[in-house]
Amino acid sequence: MIAFPEAVERLTAALGGGPSARLAASALIEADALGMPRFGIDLLGEWPADTAPVSKDVNPQATSWRDCSSCFAPLAVAAATLELCTAARRFGVAVVFLRGVRGFGRLAPFVRSLADGGLIGIAGTEGPPFVAAHGGTRPVIGTNPLALAMGQGAERVVIDLASSSGTMADVRSARAEGRPLKDGFALDGTGQPTRTAAEVAALLPRGGQVGSLLGLMVELIAGVAGGGRGDPKGRGVFLLAIDPGGAAEAVDIRNTLAGLQHDWVDGGGHWPRGGGLSAEATLDAAFVQRLDAHLVRMSAQRGG
Repeated sequence: MIAFPEAVERLTAALGGGPSARLAASALIEADALGMPRFGIDLLGEWPADTAPVSKDVNPQATSWRDCSSCFAPLAVAAATLELCTAARRFGVAVVFLRGVRGFGRLAPFVRSLADGGLIGIAGTEGPPFVAAHGGTRPVIGTNPLALAMGQGAERVVIDLASSSGTMADVRSARAEGRPLKDGFALDGTGQPTRTAAEVAALLPRGGQVGSLLGLMVELIAGVAGGGRGDPKGRGVFLLAIDPGGAAEAVDIRNTLAGLQHDWVDGGGHWPRGGGLSAEATLDAAFVQRLDAHLVRMSAQRGG
């Protein structure tokens, strides 16, 4: 067993140390602790090909574009998130578009970091076409998740959802286990609904037209405006930060948010917190073995 903070410290050091490495390490280990290893330290398998240092923007702009194809993706997204904090406080609103991004895990830890800094954080990522449009018959966009975080402490809200009915990893898992998919999950090569994992050619959008349009919105921002669509080097990501205290007539967000939370929960709703972990969380021996193996290989790759 290993405590969550100790695991983060070990991986932070292996990633080069500093705030960006800490945020990336925390995000990866959190995914593992939440039972999502494919968004966790399994991504360290891409480290050997991605050892280029993440460039630091010494003069943050309100709007910026960055090619991350030669960087380790979790570090690149973490660095962009932290620099976005500085830019948003300077300009009130700031956005960064990332291109050539490979697997980096979940969006929740990064928008949550922006919220912890007193900002409103919004992020989305497009990817290879796996998902059909509502009413369509073939894949045209990725699973295209969108995330938002705002508030601090007990009132903080973190929303992180995919616009698709599921992921291709879900399909591979169903195929390996020999179990059928849910209704309304996927289409076969002829554009017909299927519950057989081996026949899947496209996923369906979550919630029909609503999920389809949500995915299209993410594609328009991260793929079209950000330049990620069709990039063979990786996916497009956008990160947007808003400083609600930067205006002369700032809204009392904390009290208003607390009121909304009360109404939401009192009405029977679940207040989403984005799957954060407490400092007391622990990970099992199997995780420690996987982490040790990655750290040994990363050290050898650096020749140390």
